[in-house]
Amino acid sequence: MDKLFSPKISLTRLFLVFVLVSSSVSSEQPTLKAIGHHDYAPWNWEKDDQIVGAAAEITAVLFKKAGANVDLRYLGPWKRGQGFVEHGVADINICAFMNEQRKAYSVFIETPMGFIEQALFVKKGREFTFDTWSDLKDKKIALLFGVSLGTKFDEFLNSSTKVFRADSYQLLFRQLKSERIDAVVIGRNSGQAILEAYGFAEDIRSLPTPVLTGKLYISMSKKSDYLHLLPLVEKQIQQEGYYQWVDKLLDKYTYIYQSDYKSADSIEKKL
Repeated sequence: MDKLFSPKISLTRLFLVFVLVSSSVSSEQPTLKAIGHHDYAPWNWEKDDQIVGAAAEITAVLFKKAGANVDLRYLGPWKRGQGFVEHGVADINICAFMNEQRKAYSVFIETPMGFIEQALFVKKGREFTFDTWSDLKDKKIALLFGVSLGTKFDEFLNSSTKVFRADSYQLLFRQLKSERIDAVVIGRNSGQAILEAYGFAEDIRSLPTPVLTGKLYISMSKKSDYLHLLPLVEKQIQQEGYYQWVDKLLDKYTYIYQSDYKSADSIEKKL
């Protein structure tokens, strides 16, 4: 077993290992451009013109061990990023659901890099019964531009609900609070982190039954010159202890995300 992913090793030590590896990079290693979601904490989000989060660190570590650096400079919002992957401007999509459209221009690893429970977030006092997708018929359901939850659910939303989209979850949760929409679909952990960060937690909650439990994947552009690295990345994901490491990173970046926004809010109130 690769000791990097051993659940017995502390997160601090993992971070130190990552820093030490990063500081001793050979100049011969290629640098691959990556895209990630601009507003999907704790997995990935834009901060100081970089994509940060659990998925960003995971991708950087895995590709480093496979022999390449990862450039995580922010290239633009999620939907635009998909175009960069399609046209070969970016090599890597660090964290995404698999669907037929993306498979047309990307190569996906078969082993998920993570799992996420997609939940419905609703305004308190306007909860509704949700057991199956059919309970959402004719409701106003909101997602970010470019977000996919898999081919089947995407098709259901488009055929049976009224879909609303925006560039940020902050805007969607504001619309939810003002009762312009019925529900926002987002990963349960991500949604809760965003609610806490923006002060919506007292007004909005998630319904207990998940919409689906999704698999997140690392993928690469079919136009990338470095597709041969994907099998090396996948072998690392299959190692014992990998998913325990991911869970620790999610905790770490949830704390960072919420702390950043609480600090920003505190500074804003003093101005």
